[in-house]
Parts: sequence; structure tokens; C-alpha cells
Amino acid sequence: MFDSSIIQVLVVLGFPYLIRGVRSLFAKAPPPSPLQRQNQRQNLSSGTAKISTWNRCMFLLLGLTALYHLLSPTFNNPPDIFKTLALPADCPNFILRQSWEAHAERDPDFMKKFPDSLRELFKAHESRLIYQIYGQDAFMNCEHCTERSDYLLYLVPGALTSYVSMAVILGLATSQTSHLNKYRTWGSAALVGIALLEYTIINKGSDIGSLQSFVRNDGYLIGVRGGQLIRHGSLAMIAIVIMGLLHRSARGHGPRDEVEILNDLCQAQEAMIQRHRALQLARVASLRDPLLRKQFVEYWKRREVEHGILVSDTEYKEARDLALSRIDVETITQEADQYIESIIRAGERVPDAADAPTATDGENLTKLGQEMAT
Repeated sequence: MFDSSIIQVLVVLGFPYLIRGVRSLFAKAPPPSPLQRQNQRQNLSSGTAKISTWNRCMFLLLGLTALYHLLSPTFNNPPDIFKTLALPADCPNFILRQSWEAHAERDPDFMKKFPDSLRELFKAHESRLIYQIYGQDAFMNCEHCTERSDYLLYLVPGALTSYVSMAVILGLATSQTSHLNKYRTWGSAALVGIALLEYTIINKGSDIGSLQSFVRNDGYLIGVRGGQLIRHGSLAMIAIVIMGLLHRSARGHGPRDEVEILNDLCQAQEAMIQRHRALQLARVASLRDPLLRKQFVEYWKRREVEHGILVSDTEYKEARDLALSRIDVETITQEADQYIESIIRAGERVPDAADAPTATDGENLTKLGQEMAT
């Protein structure tokens, strides 16, 4: 599936991101800002930070998800008649028939799980190879499958369900805290990588030409069983990692710091830029079409006429002049300058016992902000 050129392209594209991730691990953390120090003191004074209800629900959901993926290969393992009978997949037909009949006599539910029609199909070694690669479910229930690629397509919806559900859980877990949004991208990339790895493992079985080669290679990580083992193990690891990230973010529970505020501002600004670009694109597209250009010109002509009528109205002029007369621009500017200077002075203080900001300073800043808002 992957040749050397594709691997080289992937390495070249992913190398800068790898270097950035490694540098971020060894980067020196900046000193805490005054707002961060104030949040830390509030957390210390109030004791251990309480975990929100949302985080508790996500811990429970992630724990159940990890438990399911860890126990699924053991308790939900796809049936394998050859492992049940403790026989190699290339055993002779008469030995398979004798062991089959002996187990059917001892276990009455054996024939329900492994019907006798399945044994008839195992007379051909090609059928045994398909059974070992793609599992009993695809081998027995896929009625339209005639080639190996058909069996592979039959397995795609079941595997895709696991990845989609894990992607939904990843989105829910990283949606409430802004600084966890970057892990959503890495988690999505990990899911895509795991899906490609599972596809490679299952597709690797299609290159095996004979049953003897499959038995000789000890197909543990070949076919659907190896793919499911990789999938469940990797998804369980992702769930555990997300739990660790949530636990790490819950320790800093409290008012948002500057990083989270700046991330929200950057996202809002990026959304505004994208909307502006979309508006420009729509305007250019409308001006290129004759009919849309005519409607566009007529619309703005009507708006101009309406605006002219509104501006020339005497009642509108009186109301506008009255509203502007009530606004004291000089007072607002002075209060804004005082508020900015107080923030700058608070940021220049050294966080020691003598110069530590007190509750009175916080109350003064809060009162000043409320007076500005009113």
C-alpha cells in the first residue's frame, strides 16, 4: 500500500510539526502574569478546585470507552473454529470433520455457533484462507462477496463506527476548554493514522496467496483479528490520554487566564476574517453575473434613497443630537485612561508579600470597571 515515495512525502510534511512538538516539550514556561498569580492564590485560599459536572461526565464516558476497548479483544473476540478445535488452519478434512463431530456431541450449542454448512465450505483451502483473514462474520454473512476486496468493504462500516464514535467523544472532551482545542487536531490525525494502519494490516492478508503461507507467517497481526487488536488498543490509549489531559486542565480550574482569553479572541477574529472573505467572494460573484449585478445595484440604490430620507427627517435629527449631547466623551476618555493605568501598575508589581495585590485592589478595579460600564 505505502511505497517509499509516499513515506518520504509523509516524513517531509510531518517533520516540521514533529520538531515543533519536541521544542514545545522543552520550552521554558513564561513567568506567571498578575492575573495567573491572582487565580492561583484564589485556588489556594479556596482549597482544592472542584471538578465541574461536565468533566465528571467526560471522565465517566472516557473511562467506559477505555474499558470497552480494553476488554473487547478478550470478551468480544470474533469466533475462530480452528482455535476452538485447537487445529491448524491447513489440517486435513477428515481430521477437521472428526474433531467437529466430537465437539458437537459434547456441546449442544456448538452447531449453532459453527453450523455444519461452514465445514462443507472448508473443503477448499481458499475458503479457509478467506475465513482466517476476514473473519467468520464476513465469511458467512456477506452474500455479495466474491472477491477479497468485497470482504474488505464489508468490514469498513463496522470499523468506521468505532472511529466516528471516538471522534465524537474527542470533540466533546475538548470543546469546553479553549486550550484543549489543539489536541483535537492531533487526536483527529491519530484516528486517521490508526485507521490507515488497520487498513494496511487487513489488506496485508490479501497479498498472501496460499493457506500454507498464512500458517507459516503465524497470522497474528494479519487480517481482521490483527486489525481489531490494533484498533481497540489504540482507541483505549487515546481515551486514557484524553482523561489525563482533562485531569491536567481540571487542576487549574478557576477564572480564565490570558492564554485562554487570547485563544478565544483569535478564534473570534479568525471567524470575522473568514466571514469578511466570504462576503467579498459573494460580492465578486454577484457582480460578475449580469442579473445579480443589476439586483445588487438596485438594492443599494434603494438603501441610499431610504438613508437619505431618514437623514433628512427632522425628528431623526433631533433624536440624534439629543443622544450625542448626553454622551460625555471627555469623561469616558479620562476614566478609560485611569483604568488602563491601574492595570499597568498592577502588572508591574513584584509578587512578594509586601506588594502582593490585596482584595481591596481587586474591589477597586471591579468598581472602576462597573462605573465605566454604567
